[in-house]
Amino acid sequence: MNPPSFAHLDSLSNFLAMEVFSRAKELEAGGRDVIHLEFGEPDFQAPAVALEALQESLAAHPAGYTVTQGTLELREAICRKYQRDYGVAVHPEQVLVSGGSSILLFLAIRVLAPPGSEVLITDPGYACYDNLVHLAEATPVRVPLRHKDGFQLDPDAVRQAITPRTRALLLNSPTNPTGVVFRPESLRELTALGIPVISDEIYADLTYGSRPQSILEFTEEAIALNGFSKYYAMTGWRLGYLIAPDSWMPSLVKMHQNLMISTTHFVQDAGVRVLDEGGLECKRMKAEFDRRRKFLLEKFRTIGLDPGYDPTGAFYVFLKYRNPKKSLALALEILGKTGVALSPGVDFGQGGEGFLRFSYANSTENLGIAVDRLAESGLL
Repeated sequence: MNPPSFAHLDSLSNFLAMEVFSRAKELEAGGRDVIHLEFGEPDFQAPAVALEALQESLAAHPAGYTVTQGTLELREAICRKYQRDYGVAVHPEQVLVSGGSSILLFLAIRVLAPPGSEVLITDPGYACYDNLVHLAEATPVRVPLRHKDGFQLDPDAVRQAITPRTRALLLNSPTNPTGVVFRPESLRELTALGIPVISDEIYADLTYGSRPQSILEFTEEAIALNGFSKYYAMTGWRLGYLIAPDSWMPSLVKMHQNLMISTTHFVQDAGVRVLDEGGLECKRMKAEFDRRRKFLLEKFRTIGLDPGYDPTGAFYVFLKYRNPKKSLALALEILGKTGVALSPGVDFGQGGEGFLRFSYANSTENLGIAVDRLAESGLL
């Protein structure tokens, strides 16, 4: 019997941030003090109302299957949120709930982009986008986000990238890794290009100085993805959702039913409570992120490292460094010499080479210590 071949997975890549993280854990096991700025994981507890709802739900419901599309209570709460926060009217039958938004992103790509088609993604962009498009047997086509343009997406560049095989445009605003919020006028122009939009809105509520926005404000021909990991500090709870046009939902639900069956009841109950009652606590977390953002940007400027653009969303700064080394090699050297863990820019595409991503989902004390160590090392 011939051994199995895995060549069909050669197009997939590992998260390089995980390589940095693994090395960091080795150093910590040996007694080193490491400051973790490589992951976008909030360092806050989930809102107290989520924990209360979780306990109540476990006591009230058996741990059985739920409706594939998600409980009606949660889907109604999501509709209320989109009306309240974005001024968008959607109904529960347009909502699909799952165990995190990653699987939903794959479903969105798979439904819109048949094998052999093309999906436009940004460069740099979230590391898994390229892999998920490949898993769907489509081809990712990268549209550049340029540092000199403030990492704003140029609708003309998107227009030039469209071919007869293009089936979707995948957006993320605020963006990972840059923390840039795309301009409303750009989003409006992009939705007029005649191709469906998949909008990853996981950071949509983490904007500083401007109101949150959804792609659904500009078009109905889109899939909006969101979840509870970032704004609600519920990363490990694994709860996400998408909103799509009615006519697209049967295919999405059918695929979800086969892959995931349903989403845990008690986590969905916690989601309802957070959406309806957790607003004040989440606003406090957001205000703290903004304070850290301003602190980190000022620390960079005091050591002569102005990022050169305005990151006004999420909790990331994408810093262009002066060292001639490639970003992965530099990230590992910085970790070994300073104990500061950062994400290499190339993790987010070739357009990210020459940059390092800093996550300010950490205390101002640790952010200050990290920048001081980097300044002393001279590695940037």
